[in-house]
Amino acid sequence: MAEIKPGSVVVYSDGDVEKLLSTNKEWSLWEDQRKRQYKRSYLPYFPVLEYRRFSEQPGGYDQFVPDLGEVELKPFSDRESVRFDLTRRDLQKGTTTRLWRCSYDGSGTFSLSKTQQLKTHEYSCMRVVVDKSFLEKVREQLVLSYSPELKLVMKQVKTDRYGRTRQVEVERILPPERATAKRIARTVYKITSR
Repeated sequence: MAEIKPGSVVVYSDGDVEKLLSTNKEWSLWEDQRKRQYKRSYLPYFPVLEYRRFSEQPGGYDQFVPDLGEVELKPFSDRESVRFDLTRRDLQKGTTTRLWRCSYDGSGTFSLSKTQQLKTHEYSCMRVVVDKSFLEKVREQLVLSYSPELKLVMKQVKTDRYGRTRQVEVERILPPERATAKRIARTVYKITSR
């Protein structure tokens, strides 16, 4: 399978659907079934760069660091772990800073179908806060499997501060010519009714 083309639709194990609108070397722009848009970095473990609830309304946020090159992990650089302060600018709540730690955990595989095995890069990240006693507390943990061939996160396991875990993985990828409303609805129904 080659890199995903704009117009392609990805259907996830929880029934969510995202369509690739555009892509370049720096980021890719996705839209979900509720018309919310997500701009994602070329670094698979980096949090969403930009989120918009509706393009015509000023709701959402931007997230950035001074230089993305400084937070690159393998295979984008030779680093196996990075730590960075992420600035989050919410269009309604103001600006905050979040501390992240991410590491490269080696290579793996992901089964997209019974016949298709994809090589993956494995990453893990933690978002932490420092309390009044200068102790770090974990607020969020992410474990990701990323396919460099498709340039897509195939599996994500997210754990919140209370230990609740949510796992989502890619179930189907529909190329632009097959991504009709009827086929998408049928695919989602098959996945969610299992």
